[in-house]
Amino acid sequence: MGDYYAWAASGLVAGLESSSEPDFGGSAVPRGEGAGNVRIASRMVERQRFMLRQRDGAQVEVVLINSGVALRNGHAVTVVWAARKGAVHGFPVRLDNHTTGAEAKLPHNIRHIRPKVSLLKTARFGLFATLPAAFALLTWVLIPGSLDGVDTRMVVLGAAVAMGLLFVVGLVIAKVVLDYLQADDDQKIWQAADEVIGQVRAAARQQQQRRPRA
Repeated sequence: MGDYYAWAASGLVAGLESSSEPDFGGSAVPRGEGAGNVRIASRMVERQRFMLRQRDGAQVEVVLINSGVALRNGHAVTVVWAARKGAVHGFPVRLDNHTTGAEAKLPHNIRHIRPKVSLLKTARFGLFATLPAAFALLTWVLIPGSLDGVDTRMVVLGAAVAMGLLFVVGLVIAKVVLDYLQADDDQKIWQAADEVIGQVRAAARQQQQRRPRA
């Protein structure tokens, strides 16, 4: 469904701000009625915001959600972003804390990178599945004498039921196909991120090997 690329930035954590916020998403549970409604958060969202100071002096702002990796100012980290080709900006998908050795993937950001599959798109796929049958039925009806001795109302009713069933089958097939394409997109994104983090780690090993031994 798309081509993706990834890039990384390594440096030191500076100006770290950590906070926890309640998530009142669609799964939030309301209690009571009227002005006294109480909304129950479904979960807590851990947010980390900091500046990544690179060796060349450049600074990159990083915002992480539920990374699961403990950070402190001065920690050496690498952040990998991924984006769809042509996108204005990307989202972080990997985090390595070189100081503590902790590393994490951020799968919840994948949905922001790959194209969204809407209900309308799925319905279109389902509609396409009914077109061949509709064309065949129309062709049969237009054949001279094909409806002689046949109850037209029963033909119309049967055709409508058949088209409805075909549409449902088309929806199921469309859902399976689109899920497969999404999984393929996910694999492409992770592959791009893994290639980048592999390059970063290889460069770090080369630097360590070049350092003079005491």
